[in-house]
Amino acid sequence: MSRQRAQRRTQQQQQQRAAREARAAREQQRRQARRQDKARPERRRTGWAGLRRSRGQRLGIAAVAVVGVALIWLLVDWQLAIGLTAMLLVALPAFVVLAMGRR
Repeated sequence: MSRQRAQRRTQQQQQQRAAREARAAREQQRRQARRQDKARPERRRTGWAGLRRSRGQRLGIAAVAVVGVALIWLLVDWQLAIGLTAMLLVALPAFVVLAMGRR
């Protein structure tokens, strides 16, 4: 009887040890995954695309926008000018990215 009890106790201890090791392995995997997420150096992006450009480029973009809006308002009646101005302001960022690159 004591031999069976000792075998049962040994078996229970082995099961408990295996459960502890499995739990520790899962926790280690979680830690490793968290560490990998943090370890990747993220690109420090500037929030607004204009801040990634030089002062000359930003002034050029602003000048194109101002000249474009001025020409639209001088040469077209006001109902059409509103729509063309909105279209210019929507299309200008796409044109800038295509012409100067993303940076």
